[in-house]
Amino acid sequence: MPGLALKLAPREQVLINGVIVENGPRRTQIVIRSEDAAVLRLREALGESDVIGPATRAYYAAQKALEGEIAKAGGPLDMGLALDALAAQCADDARQRMVGEARRACVEGNFYRAMRCLKPCVEDERARRGIEA
Repeated sequence: MPGLALKLAPREQVLINGVIVENGPRRTQIVIRSEDAAVLRLREALGESDVIGPATRAYYAAQKALEGEIAKAGGPLDMGLALDALAAQCADDARQRMVGEARRACVEGNFYRAMRCLKPCVEDERARRGIEA
């Protein structure tokens, strides 16, 4: 049975299905067998200061929802508003499909999938601003 193999550095933290897990003092590898597990390395998570446009705003809102933070309608973490702003900015059909898929994932409560859909848009936004990942 295949799975996701995570190689963790000493003291590295990951978010797995809403739970923060920290590795011990040595490098290790864990294998996650569940197909629907939501895994986010905290070193790769966005901070509030990393929000530079609509793509990172939508990604950050999905990340906070994955972490269990509830967004208030009209607030800075409102996924609907963030996705609307991103959709208005996307010119090509591929990006529009990604935003639509992210919107469907959010409606279903699958914020991890929404983050995966938004990742290429975030990379494009950062590249346009000259920011390395």
